[in-house]
Amino acid sequence: MYSRHKCWARYNSFISTLERTEMLPDVLSIKMKIIFCGAPIGNGQEKGKFYYDSPGDKFWDILHETGLTPVKLKPEDYKFVSLYGLGLTYFNIDREALTAKINKYSPHIFCFNGKKAAKSYLGRRNIEYGFQEDYIGPTSIFVAPSTSVNAGRYWDETWWFLLAASVGPTVKRINPANYYEPDEICKLMKNLDLNTGKTTRTTEKDFIRAINDVELHSSVPLHIRNMFEISKALFAYGYLYYPFCTLAVEQALKCLEAVLSRKYDIKGGPRLNEDGRTTVFRDKIEYLYSAGMISGRQKKILHDFRHLRNISFHPEYQQILGHYDGTLRVLVHLMNEVWLR
Repeated sequence: MYSRHKCWARYNSFISTLERTEMLPDVLSIKMKIIFCGAPIGNGQEKGKFYYDSPGDKFWDILHETGLTPVKLKPEDYKFVSLYGLGLTYFNIDREALTAKINKYSPHIFCFNGKKAAKSYLGRRNIEYGFQEDYIGPTSIFVAPSTSVNAGRYWDETWWFLLAASVGPTVKRINPANYYEPDEICKLMKNLDLNTGKTTRTTEKDFIRAINDVELHSSVPLHIRNMFEISKALFAYGYLYYPFCTLAVEQALKCLEAVLSRKYDIKGGPRLNEDGRTTVFRDKIEYLYSAGMISGRQKKILHDFRHLRNISFHPEYQQILGHYDGTLRVLVHLMNEVWLR
C-alpha cells in the first residue's frame, strides 16, 4: 500500500518525466472524430519509435476490436489512423499548447489514453473514466483506461466500446441523400505528389485509375477474366462505399482459386485427397507443387492468400480488409504466373 504522499510523489515524478521526454510527431487534421492523447514513455524505459509500440500494449488491438479502424494497424503504420478520422498526440505538460491544439483541430472527442496525462491537463487528482464535464470549445473530453501493459489491472474495454459507439458506426449507412457521396473514410484520403510534396483530395477517378491497368492474361479463360472485371468494378465503387474494396479482394481471391482449379483439372488432379475427401484449395496447391506446376515461392504465396481468403470469408473472424490496390496487383501477377507456367 502506498501512502497518499508516496502516490503524489510518483505523480510528480511522472510530470518530471514529461518535461524531459522527446515526443513523436502528431497525426492531426481538422474535424477528426477522435484525437487520442497519451503520456510519453518514461521511468527509464527506452523511447518507442512509434505510437503504442511497447510489448503488450493493447491500443491497436482495441481500435480494431471496437470498429474504430476496419483493419488492425501495426504501430509502424500509425499515420494511417488519419484515414479513419482518428488522430494521435502526446501531452508534454504545456496545458496552453494542448488547449490551442484542440481548438485548432476541433475534434469531436479528445480522448486521454489513461488517467495520468488527463490528471495533469485537467488539474485534478481524482478522475473517473468516461466523458468529463469539461469541454474545449465544442470538443468533448473522454478518459479511457490506459492500454499500456503496466496498467493491466485497471483495464476495462467497456469504456473503449462506449467511446467507439459515441462516434457512430464506421460503416456508411446508405440513404438517398448520401448515395452518390464518397464514403467518410474516402473523404479523408489524400494523393501525395512525390515531386512537389503537395497533396490533393482523392476522387473517384483515382480509384478507377488505380486498377485500370490491372489485367489477366488474354489466355486465361474468359469466364475467369469476367469474374475479375467484377473485382475491379467493386474496387472502383469502393470510393462511394468503402467495404466494396473488401468485396473486390474477396472476388479476386475467388478468381485465384478458379485459375488454380483449372490448372489442377488440366493436369488431371484427383477428385479425392488422401483422406478420401473432396479436394480443397490447399490440396490443389500441394498437388500442383508436387507436379512441378508451381514453384516453392508460388506455393508459399498461394498459401498466404488462402489464409487471407479464410479471414475474409469465414464468419467467425470476418473483417474488412481495406483499400489497397496493391493486393489486386499481386493477385493478378500471381494468377498470370500460375496460368502461363
